[in-house]
Amino acid sequence: MPRVTYAGRAFEVGAGETLLDALLREGEAIPHACRAGACGACLVRVTSGNVPSEAQVGLGQAYTARGCVFACQCRPSSDLSVEAVESSMAVGAHIVERSMLSGDVARVVVRTDAPFEARPGQYASFVRGGIARSFSIAARADARTLELHVRRVTNGAMSPYLCDEARAGDPLVVKGPFGHCHYAACTRDEPLLLAGTGTGLAPLFGVLCDALRAGHKGPIRLFHGAVSPSGLYMRDTLSALAAEHPNVLYVPSVMTGATDGLEEGPLDTVVMRHVPKPQGQKCYVCGAPDLVRALRKKLFLAGARLSDILADEFVPAVS
Repeated sequence: MPRVTYAGRAFEVGAGETLLDALLREGEAIPHACRAGACGACLVRVTSGNVPSEAQVGLGQAYTARGCVFACQCRPSSDLSVEAVESSMAVGAHIVERSMLSGDVARVVVRTDAPFEARPGQYASFVRGGIARSFSIAARADARTLELHVRRVTNGAMSPYLCDEARAGDPLVVKGPFGHCHYAACTRDEPLLLAGTGTGLAPLFGVLCDALRAGHKGPIRLFHGAVSPSGLYMRDTLSALAAEHPNVLYVPSVMTGATDGLEEGPLDTVVMRHVPKPQGQKCYVCGAPDLVRALRKKLFLAGARLSDILADEFVPAVS
């Protein structure tokens, strides 16, 4: 069986066992959350041995060049030496402020101890007391400030703290950034389609603000869906942006209980109703996995190129 060396200790990894499971079995306090190679919480660095390519799927070049892997996706086929990610990949941070955007969504502002290279729309992993969760970056005031939109999850490991308890000065560790859902200035003349449910709005809001800041000339359609009207937040802010910028269309929708100004139905149906032919559009899709997969498929079948569909699934934590 392959042997792994970590923190000066060597142990075997069982057949089919992931590096994360082996590390946890050996009592190592490795932060982890989704176990799907999405959140980045369990990132570690391979210092010697063959790096399994499947453990790097979705990582950017800055990570792969350093030998970083998702421990939850790493099944070693040979001996490895691994270590925690270096400080350039994990930075200290602290809470700056917290306020409520709706009954169950909080705006949380975090400031890192050093400049953090991330774009609005990407996401990062936030670690507190060994618990790690990923949140999208909704806005950036400067190179060290990150704004998050956090939905309170009943009995959640971190969201109740961030929504209800976090105080200015509370420490965190930030890993990242991850994801490709960010605005690219080269698309300034292209139509943008932004669609998401719940706090899937956070990365889309980041993309929207970045695009407007860059003087985007093409039309921008923002679709935000929720189960009921109470699940929609920032409606006044988004309506004001749409009123201020003629190229912006904001379409809020709900599954049931639509009132004036809201459309009714599943978000993928609402989007395709407005944009039946998405050819030539840059499409950003964020939110629950089922919605992301369904809408990505519909956009592709309707003519959008796969390379033009940037999607981030909000994979739930399983630990």
